[in-house]
Amino acid sequence: LGVPVPDHLAAEGQLLEDATRQAVDESMQQGIKGNEVTPFLLKRINELTGGESLRTNIALIKHNAEVGAQLAIHFAKLGASK
Repeated sequence: LGVPVPDHLAAEGQLLEDATRQAVDESMQQGIKGNEVTPFLLKRINELTGGESLRTNIALIKHNAEVGAQLAIHFAKLGASK
């Protein structure tokens, strides 16, 4: 099940793409490897987007929780009707 960020809460696509490309390039230039890559990328992309990527990620987490709760209620009702 894929749950996208609601359009009105999503960061601008080109901004994120450019920031991600730059952050990946920087990580390679700095020799960042293994379990250090993801924290570096998240921090650097957040810096490059002026916090927009973090706001979008938080919105995604909240939206996923809302959809998950709605699914749980739906499945609980299905189970109760048997």
